[in-house]
Amino acid sequence: MPKIALITDSSNDLPPELLARHRVGVVPLLIHFGDEEMTGDHENSELFWRRFAAGEIPRSAAPAPGAFGQVFAEALATADEAIVITITGKHSSTYNSALLAARDFDGRVHVFDSWAISLGVGLQVLRATRRIEQGWDIPAILTDLADARSRLRILLYLDSLEAIQRGGRIALAMGAIKRMSSMLSIRIIIEMREGELAFAGAVRSPKKGMRHIVESITGRRAERVAVAHTRAPHLAGQLADMVAPALAFPREDILVAEAGPILGVHGGERAFGVAFFEKMM
Repeated sequence: MPKIALITDSSNDLPPELLARHRVGVVPLLIHFGDEEMTGDHENSELFWRRFAAGEIPRSAAPAPGAFGQVFAEALATADEAIVITITGKHSSTYNSALLAARDFDGRVHVFDSWAISLGVGLQVLRATRRIEQGWDIPAILTDLADARSRLRILLYLDSLEAIQRGGRIALAMGAIKRMSSMLSIRIIIEMREGELAFAGAVRSPKKGMRHIVESITGRRAERVAVAHTRAPHLAGQLADMVAPALAFPREDILVAEAGPILGVHGGERAFGVAFFEKMM
């Protein structure tokens, strides 16, 4: 049976120990504070948040093809082929960078656009690890990922409008967001639809944000569920407690994890959200 390596980028937000357990290779996205560059991974989370709190303005950047190529070469030294799962190509050039690097490996590297951010990427990575461990071949795994991607639902609460406005990641909704931001204490809910971020509502507090998210998903059924947060573990725990009955999903099986710096760049502090594969009736 061919040996398949699995690679992702650092937007996936899975706990490092979970990635290590499944031997998933990670290519870090980059973060710039002015002219200074750092990798956007969990190892730099504390440094990132200290600089963020000090008022420095970060911006993210995709890895160069060479960074992907190095990880591909290392993986293929012991594997026959590799699958690469990246952050949505509709908001990042990371996917294209991986595609460029894959050209140098004679069809042995298969790049998959997750159409997702944060643990939406992570859930697809975990799905792929299970398929590899079950002995599936690459065409079957990619078909399965495409099916799961089509059923992925992501809703995210942002406690501040500053980061998302600065990054321009939801340009189609910026008019509505700016109108909302003129009101007192407005936070927003965004959702991801086939890789695109869209404005999904406005609320006045984290608790109302949780209720908005839960009301949006109540009555659906889920295969896997994950809750991500930026510096808000208590709020993430509360959201997981509320999401479990809404989706009729066991609370103990919900993955709750702190996001790395990449979500912090665009979502700021005290963001939280849910990602899940919806079961279609």
